[in-house]
Amino acid sequence: MTPKSQGGAPGERVPIWDLPIRLFHWLLVADLAGLWWTATHDNLALHFKLGYAALALLLFRLFWGVMGSDQARFARFLKGPAAVLRHVRHLATPGPLPPQRGHNALGGWAVVMLLLVLLAQVGTGLFAVDDDGMEEGPLAHRVSASVAKLARRLHHANFSLIQVVVAVHVMAVLFYLVVKRENLVRPMVTGWKRLTFLPGADVREGARNADRHGWVPLWRAGLLAAIAAGLVAGLVVFA
Repeated sequence: MTPKSQGGAPGERVPIWDLPIRLFHWLLVADLAGLWWTATHDNLALHFKLGYAALALLLFRLFWGVMGSDQARFARFLKGPAAVLRHVRHLATPGPLPPQRGHNALGGWAVVMLLLVLLAQVGTGLFAVDDDGMEEGPLAHRVSASVAKLARRLHHANFSLIQVVVAVHVMAVLFYLVVKRENLVRPMVTGWKRLTFLPGADVREGARNADRHGWVPLWRAGLLAAIAAGLVAGLVVFA
């Protein structure tokens, strides 16, 4: 994508994240915190409910990555190795980063990694059984006892990986803020980003492009969220 097509002039606010993506992000953060707390305090009943909520959120994000707003679509931000290496070189170069609406080439793959480890966590939880066999996932009865116990072990081990991925995510956000002077949190709260510079771009054309935010109607998000919740509810009821 050329700088002109990214929209906006230096110092101008451009739309980045739509409301569904922002709600998904912060609800997932709160849900993960609740999952950690319930696991460490042996509140498995609530832990399972929060796990179902996490699954619904992740399913919605997968749907939204295909049928959602422009910046949220996987096809929009998943780039090849050349783009990733180019962004890494920009990170190692002093000064601000080139303007980017949405995830950069490296951040896009970080999102995929986070989604994969979270899906693995939810997936193993569905089949896991606890040590005394009193609590089990809704699909544990579909597999043998040895497989259910393996799912429990993988569930516990994968949580350590999630902690590492989340820690790297937080450190990356701090790096962008402190070293590159780019606040990644504010756009995830407000939906908008202020550009630092836009080399070679025409100001008036950039201003016109900024109005094309690529956000789709909210009813589509509501429909996809209802489908995700319905699938999880069906899993719980008919498992």
